[in-house]
Amino acid sequence: MNSKICLIGIILFSIHPFAATETEDEFFFRRGMELYRNKQFQFAIEDFEKALKANPNNYRAANMLGKIYRKKKQMKTALDYYLLSLSINPSQADIHYAVGTLYDYFYSSTNSVKHYSKAVELNPTHRYALLKLVRYYLLQKDPLTANRFFEKSYNLGKEKATKFLTEAERAYAEGNELKALERYRKAVKENPAHLDVYFKISEIYLRMKDYQKSVRWLEKVTYIRPDCELAFVRLGNLYYTAPLSKNKKFLFDMAILNLNNALSLNPHNKDALLLLADIYYKSGKLAEAEKLYKKIEEIDNGHN
Repeated sequence: MNSKICLIGIILFSIHPFAATETEDEFFFRRGMELYRNKQFQFAIEDFEKALKANPNNYRAANMLGKIYRKKKQMKTALDYYLLSLSINPSQADIHYAVGTLYDYFYSSTNSVKHYSKAVELNPTHRYALLKLVRYYLLQKDPLTANRFFEKSYNLGKEKATKFLTEAERAYAEGNELKALERYRKAVKENPAHLDVYFKISEIYLRMKDYQKSVRWLEKVTYIRPDCELAFVRLGNLYYTAPLSKNKKFLFDMAILNLNNALSLNPHNKDALLLLADIYYKSGKLAEAEKLYKKIEEIDNGHN
């Protein structure tokens, strides 16, 4: 505790009082940033609030308050500060994106898409905002617009990710899966639309028997593209076969949900049909299983 107090003291006293050209809000903002960089978040909050009080138009202070409260998982407070920032300066693409993600957190897609669209309007190269719009337009049954945004996001990040992908593939070939994972994750950060990498990361975690992370990366795919048939089938398989939980009913239910999602996209997906039939059979739902086996036989015989 004493060392923490000393650290705070050093930070506070190492920052000189107002410079001749520095306003009160600039002083508190600067000091808040020093405190933030040293992870003294509560003291940083106090200084950013003082900066806002001294100058209600200091949108940067509002942004930092939004960022800190988001780290603290106080999402409503974070959203309020970001919206305050945008009311002062609406021309901030990254803040519109942040607001969009917070509205997604609160399941308000109508509001989130407005802010993602505004982020893209302000910055047409905002690959993260572009990618968020893919899901929205797919759910609106507009795949042409969704694919246009997806391709643009992918192309914007492609070159940035190349170095990390090359390093990942080399590490993977050498059997260094941990290094490959680290490089693949960096590639995804640069090109969040490169969904093949999500599958590779999921496969590596599966071989490591880290089933939760394997599932998480596949779920990232289905969130970005709720039309990804392969991801739903693999999720169904994982929930059915991997020891993700002691609650077998939950695992079967999740497997069934994902396989039905795959079949809603392609009713003739044999992998999904076979898995679903097997689940029904083992669950004692023999009539449902028999219907699916019959459907598979019809597909094999060329009947739809």
